[in-house]
Amino acid sequence: MQKAEGYGFDPYLTPATSTRTGAIFRVHPYPTKINYRSIMPFILAHTKPGELVYDCFAGTCSTGLAAAACAIPDEDAVRHTGALVSKNINWGARRAICVDIGVLPTFIGRTLLRPIDAEEFEKVFSKVMDDIENQWGWIYGAEDDDGNEGTILYTVLSDIIECTNCGRQSKFIDLFVDFKKGTFKARSKCPSCNKAIIAQSAKRATEIVYDVLLKTNVERTKRVPVTIHGKTGKRRWARSIREKDLAVLSRIENTPLPTFVKPVPMLSGGTRWGELYRAGYHKGITHLHHFYTKRNFLALSVLYDAARSAPEEYRDHFTLAVSSYNVAHSSLMTRFVFKKGNSTPVNTSAEPGVLYITGCPVEKNVFHGVRHKLNVLKEAAIEVNKWNPQVYVYSRPAQQCGLPDNSVHFIFTDPPFAGNIQYSEINFLSEFWLGITSDNKLETVVSDFQRKQLQEYESLLTEALRENYRVLKPGRYMSVVFHHTSNEVWNSLRRAILGAGFEIVNSSILDKQQTSFKQTTTAGAVKKDPIIVALKRGANEFREVFTPGTPDQFLKERLSSLDQNDTVERTFDYLFSRYIGACLSSGKDVQVDANQFRAVLARIGNSHDGVWFIREGS
Repeated sequence: MQKAEGYGFDPYLTPATSTRTGAIFRVHPYPTKINYRSIMPFILAHTKPGELVYDCFAGTCSTGLAAAACAIPDEDAVRHTGALVSKNINWGARRAICVDIGVLPTFIGRTLLRPIDAEEFEKVFSKVMDDIENQWGWIYGAEDDDGNEGTILYTVLSDIIECTNCGRQSKFIDLFVDFKKGTFKARSKCPSCNKAIIAQSAKRATEIVYDVLLKTNVERTKRVPVTIHGKTGKRRWARSIREKDLAVLSRIENTPLPTFVKPVPMLSGGTRWGELYRAGYHKGITHLHHFYTKRNFLALSVLYDAARSAPEEYRDHFTLAVSSYNVAHSSLMTRFVFKKGNSTPVNTSAEPGVLYITGCPVEKNVFHGVRHKLNVLKEAAIEVNKWNPQVYVYSRPAQQCGLPDNSVHFIFTDPPFAGNIQYSEINFLSEFWLGITSDNKLETVVSDFQRKQLQEYESLLTEALRENYRVLKPGRYMSVVFHHTSNEVWNSLRRAILGAGFEIVNSSILDKQQTSFKQTTTAGAVKKDPIIVALKRGANEFREVFTPGTPDQFLKERLSSLDQNDTVERTFDYLFSRYIGACLSSGKDVQVDANQFRAVLARIGNSHDGVWFIREGS
């Protein structure tokens, strides 16, 4: 492919990197988002200032942020392209339209892109938080280990496990957490009868409690508070639960919630409510409020209620601060982990991309956490204010963008990766507080619960890309970031792109440096995302088609052609991503999935610390 649009440089020559840095990236823990600065080189290469960029799977609007950010020269954003050598960069803001079916991501993007007075917002935010903590701070009040009044930072809870042999009830944390070695144990033994208990399949005890929102008794997983970690002044402390702590919890149980809070069934309702439902740790979770302790649900209710009364120009930004701490840090999905080689547990957020509840959740101080969001929000606002964004954000399906024909100069998009992440289910917990939830009828995913298999996914994706083809000007390009281990899914993407009318002309790699839950845990997972470049026919551009051949042939040719010291391109992730790009660019089916590709690589090559070389005689 020639230099993109002839504007001076080719951003696809070397892999791009999406770092997890910068205030805008850190504002909200929305899964799989791309750092906007990683998208800037593609927009700069394919467009001129003032031209229109479009993203139909916009998520939190990184594409829109990137288009606006082009207003100010940013050498670091284009360093990997080699563009600085030629100085052929036409800086200047681009216009953008961002569309996504999700209510939550478009709220995040729309709010971030709205300029505000950052200093005035700080004053408003601090005043609201002071008022809240003066009235409601008691819910996180506790005596320290010396009997002095302190503040809870977090409480560690534990599920109760019931032995299937003798009925003995034990704390999950006692059975399966080894604080001396700094690890979670896969199996343990009942303290009474010595029967082996497997952590993954352990029977959780249940209890019957009165649900104040549902106004009826419900059965739920039995869990108890174990330890409190707090501070008095600047001194931090930790201790076991006392009677006074239980008295505070009892008072919280009897405290009315704000009147706007109503019981909301999970998704379609019923016991098995979605694709991410798991019978074990979701026992008794039928409504949204069951994902929280009563204390944290009360705290969130108070915060969102305060946001509704905040000055209108700062209301969304205050709501964004609360939302950013909500699901990841305020729900029962919050957890602790052990870092490698360290026996001290570290609190962290919920697993991204799933609704997993650990056997020992962490109940964080929501007021404390939300207050600490101020600095990053203020920093993000100051950055956006420099750009004067001309970005329009809409909550609508990719298949119904509503734009005129031939009106867009460049498309950069990051579609859902088949069934990897169920966005509408994950977003549901946050969207309830926004007052409207996503309509998933046209959500482009693979989901048994939604009765969408790969065929339906491909059809929805093709329909979305046809809209892209319709609105894109002839001779212009679309860049698609995608990830999957399955060759079947890759072939669906290829058919969708070609079926929409595009010609696949090039490929590259994006390293997001932020893997999804499935990328982290799935055997054979690939942790780099290929970028597929497609052309709307009409351009006077010709290319020589490279046919990748079999995986064996591709690997032998690729490994033989690489510099011996190129340790990056010789890794499995990069080799598989290059193979995917070669197949799609040549219009050929992807013949193998990630595990099969790895097997071929192991057969013909040798690995030295993850760097692959052709085996002698292969």
